[in-house]
Amino acid sequence: MAKINEITPHVLSFDALIKETIKQSIKLMEYFRLHLIYYQLISGKGLEFEKIVDYTSDLRRIDWKKYAKTGKLAIRAFKEERKFDIVFVLDVSDSMLLGSTEYTKNQFAAIIAGALGFAANDAGDNIAITMISDKVEISTEPSGDYYSILNMISNSHYYGGNKQWSKLLQILPQNYDSDSIIFVISDFIDTEPKTFIPELAANFSKVYGIMIRDPLDNTLPKGVGKIYLTDKNGSKYLADFDKAKKDYELLNKKIIKHVRNVFEENGQLFLEMSTDMDFGEAFMEALGKTEVIIS
Repeated sequence: MAKINEITPHVLSFDALIKETIKQSIKLMEYFRLHLIYYQLISGKGLEFEKIVDYTSDLRRIDWKKYAKTGKLAIRAFKEERKFDIVFVLDVSDSMLLGSTEYTKNQFAAIIAGALGFAANDAGDNIAITMISDKVEISTEPSGDYYSILNMISNSHYYGGNKQWSKLLQILPQNYDSDSIIFVISDFIDTEPKTFIPELAANFSKVYGIMIRDPLDNTLPKGVGKIYLTDKNGSKYLADFDKAKKDYELLNKKIIKHVRNVFEENGQLFLEMSTDMDFGEAFMEALGKTEVIIS
């Protein structure tokens, strides 16, 4: 049987990634105005009010107090904030190459990075990508070259390997300014976030975690029965998967809760998504709401 690192990783082609990114970005815009969601996610606050202008077509931004006083419809205009450097840290290790749904975890992660990168590019922000396994496969400088980023994400050469998260503490502070916004996109399997999240949170403006899980990461299918397994020392043993199912699920719930707690204890946002969901729906569910109120 071939080892996983001897298999060519299955990644979305550039054209497929572009197609899916555009589809999901449009869907998100329809759901909750992606550029405003993106702005609040990055800036951590509503857009800054600047002035009242004549009403055109956006009912959500009507200033009703102004209307009550004058009888004229007007909307609120907002100042354009400074631009940001957005860094996507993409886990490309072996565990991300697996999947039991339409998309493997690495493909789902690529779509997320593509859609959020689309939002960043549309907002005029600079974007960068760091692809990491047990080595830093690639780490780019922040720029407006969105399609170059997608080309890298869709290159199977950069996928595969073990996890070595300590390298993030070396590469990110060295390559990116302290006011950069970091998105860590991973399944967080075989990962101890306490070893790198607190330090990253101390070094950067924001560090957001986006956990990508396949259904089989969290639960075992019924009826698997007994299977002989070999541990890392070469010893074989008989595992009863049906008996282990409940313990497996409880263990993964604890792991997910632990990862979430580490991010939240350090004042950072953590989102959990599953590959058996539509990305737009998963993103809305992860945020916990379908509409953002601009204050």
